[in-house]
Amino acid sequence: MGSHLNDLISKAEELAKHGESEGAMSVANELVEQHPNEINVWFLRAYLHELRNHYAEAIADLTHAIDINADEPHFFYSRGRYNFALGDAQSAIHDFNKGLALCDKHDSDYYREELHFWRAEALLRLGKKQEALSDLGSVRNDFSSWTYKLRTKEELLADCRRLPG
Repeated sequence: MGSHLNDLISKAEELAKHGESEGAMSVANELVEQHPNEINVWFLRAYLHELRNHYAEAIADLTHAIDINADEPHFFYSRGRYNFALGDAQSAIHDFNKGLALCDKHDSDYYREELHFWRAEALLRLGKKQEALSDLGSVRNDFSSWTYKLRTKEELLADCRRLPG
């Protein structure tokens, strides 16, 4: 990826940061047309869709990025979050599983804790208490993340305790 492309991606990110979502999306759309095989332009546009709460579009763009490079845990982490936001816990879990497998493959813990936390949240939505508890065992006690609201490990554990079984 050339420096000119990086500059245009940065420009779109800056526009979005300053609340100019239409301008940012316009740049992203042009980049997708001009560079359809660059994963970063698909990821950029997915991010811009996320900012607008357009999760189905974000999922479609991340799927394009995954088609180009299915070896990046962050893509599956993000797509799983978008699926979760749309209420599709099963698809979210599938993506979180794939992200965790890629963490193992790359011997990288960078996304591991987030993936376990989010997967536990999705498992709770499906009433899968034991699986959620297992995931939470891989999360620090002081951990929190924004799922549908800011959630702590303790809140997820309390939700598990309320489930039967």
